[in-house]
Amino acid sequence: METVRLKKKMALADAFSALGRSCVAQMEANMAGVQARDAESLHQMRVALRRLRALLKMFEPLVTAPQNIQKGLDWLAAALGPVRDWDVLAGTTLKRVRGADTSALSETALAKAAKLHRAMLRTLDSPRFKKLMLRLNSWMQEKQWRNDVTEAGRVAMKKQAARSAIPLLKKAEKRLRKRIALLEPREAPAVHRVRIAAKKARYGAEFFRDLLDREKAANYIHKLSALQDRLGMLNDMTVAARLLAELQYENSQLAQAAAFSLGYLSAEAEAGLEQLEKPLKAVAKLRMT
Repeated sequence: METVRLKKKMALADAFSALGRSCVAQMEANMAGVQARDAESLHQMRVALRRLRALLKMFEPLVTAPQNIQKGLDWLAAALGPVRDWDVLAGTTLKRVRGADTSALSETALAKAAKLHRAMLRTLDSPRFKKLMLRLNSWMQEKQWRNDVTEAGRVAMKKQAARSAIPLLKKAEKRLRKRIALLEPREAPAVHRVRIAAKKARYGAEFFRDLLDREKAANYIHKLSALQDRLGMLNDMTVAARLLAELQYENSQLAQAAAFSLGYLSAEAEAGLEQLEKPLKAVAKLRMT
């Protein structure tokens, strides 16, 4: 994705517009690759979508996206997610398993991913997707979002981004600290919520890094990225458990290998959860603002 360079005296409205256009452009830049069934292009399109949704959520007190755009982005995320899940299972997670031949599982996972990649062609060719992208471009490129600025946002969006972004970053920091404080590490949904909060806090720092203390921002982003990698791996294993259970019950020939892999990855996830306390405490102490 092309890096957006924000200027110190830029208004928050201009920063929001530049960041939003960049996210939409990244989505569009990867459409051809998704149509060619390229796994990395699909991943990058999904990253762009996540960043856009994080940006909209971050600015929610100031700008409220129309319902048809919000629902459209939710729909697209739901379409991209399962494809990526099977790609990751086949290409990454099963490679972690030792002590059993997982080649047949990988081939089956790849076949399921290929089927979902083909379905994505229909999704990208659908009237609903085309309308969504037209609306997004009109809203961002033509700055129609200015019609959806809230009363609270009218003053803030005119101020310098370096100043008005601080409350938005603080909100993301506070959410992350709260979720870490409430975390029960053995509860997968709670771990997932921390991962999402860490991702949004990191995206916020990345969005506004040009307006922040360079060294502090780099350290903040680095530590959040390291935590995200840990939590992402655990999430991949949680997803793998669901997908392997599906394979186990629908294909008797794969049942034994699926059961072994499920047990292996569950044990590895358990060990990973036990090592979370220290990095979580370190991140909870971080302050970007």
